[in-house]
Amino acid sequence: MDSLLLYINKLKALNKVMSAYSTAKFCHQCGHSLISNTINLNNVGYCTICDISIYADPKVAAVVIVSNGNEILLVRRSIQPHIGKWSFISGYVNQAEQVESAAIREVKEEIDIDIKLIKLQGIYSGMSSVILIVYRAIHLSGIPKVSEEVSEFNWFSYDSMPDLPFPYDDLILRDFHNDLGSPI
Repeated sequence: MDSLLLYINKLKALNKVMSAYSTAKFCHQCGHSLISNTINLNNVGYCTICDISIYADPKVAAVVIVSNGNEILLVRRSIQPHIGKWSFISGYVNQAEQVESAAIREVKEEIDIDIKLIKLQGIYSGMSSVILIVYRAIHLSGIPKVSEEVSEFNWFSYDSMPDLPFPYDDLILRDFHNDLGSPI
């Protein structure tokens, strides 16, 4: 029950933060200030000059769960947001980049190892302005190293996970755990 209450409080705090970023402030065509408009229960910007609605597009991030049995390789963040916290290896997908390529690139950038993506675990959306595409992977080669984005790395068993800071982390862990007995 305590974890459910903590989860609900995380969502409430996140929704408050995200509402400030839910609309653009200026028209991308003429630069005029936008007014707030509600369309289908969504708060969007509206330009009275161009007579158009401006929707805030979500970001897309690739998340990689590098696992070895029931252990997961986590990294300690050296950058914001959540500097100093443990997290999954992840990063934004660039325009015109395949999500799978972004996942492999992020692992290489953050800890300098080569991986093989073995399974799409899931797509997570609706709790923030970021859509996460989560892959499971295995370590192929290389020795993990720290980088500008990562100050430390460590393997954690499902039963001894540190607190993770992002909105979808609990769902990602739950799905990983539920999937452990399934064939890959």
